[in-house]
Amino acid sequence: IHDFVWAADPDYKHTKIQVPDGPMVHFFYQPGEKTDKNWEALPDYTVKLFQSASRKYGKYPYPVYSIIQGGDGGMEYPMATLITGNRKLRSLVGVTVHEVMHSWYQMILGTNEALYYWMDEGFTSYASSVIMAELFEANPDGVHAGSYNGYQYIAKSGIEEPLTTHADHFKTNTAYGMAAYSKGAVFLGQLEYIVGKSIFDRALLAYYDTWKFKHPNPNDFIRVFEKT
Repeated sequence: IHDFVWAADPDYKHTKIQVPDGPMVHFFYQPGEKTDKNWEALPDYTVKLFQSASRKYGKYPYPVYSIIQGGDGGMEYPMATLITGNRKLRSLVGVTVHEVMHSWYQMILGTNEALYYWMDEGFTSYASSVIMAELFEANPDGVHAGSYNGYQYIAKSGIEEPLTTHADHFKTNTAYGMAAYSKGAVFLGQLEYIVGKSIFDRALLAYYDTWKFKHPNPNDFIRVFEKT
């Protein structure tokens, strides 16, 4: 692993659930009327999340994962995430799905986030939208409608910058955010359209199997798709 986090609080309630043929998932949250109901429902969604992600994007390789109430939004780490706790159920599940998917795109497939941020946040956003459409009612405008809307917004805004821009060199946070999250997800959405879903699914698994625990760049990714 290439990063770590730890958390401690005497008020934490600790629960756990075993994912069949997957990790033991631990939950740490502060009990209260704003957290109890949704955090008690979260484990069942998390089991489905890990099962779907391992099937679609490659088997999760570690024996554990921890979902921890903390931080100021959602932040991914190897085998853990910090997320804010006082959320509605869909929001709580949504941020959990996104941060867990970073276990694949950045923690196991360790791209350089300064150079290829869109292979991290964008691929994670793509996979998160797919899984959320399984867990909840899908967006009638399309699974990736949010990413396409974000791309269209930045394309019309006049502040768009190319994906070759270093992450620290963007002129605005908006341009960086749309490039990393929206354009990275649209890249996969367009690629799926071009090669077809069956080939796309096979190639995405081949990408994982070929480059897990390494540091792939865009050419490495494209080469896997060309070979597939």
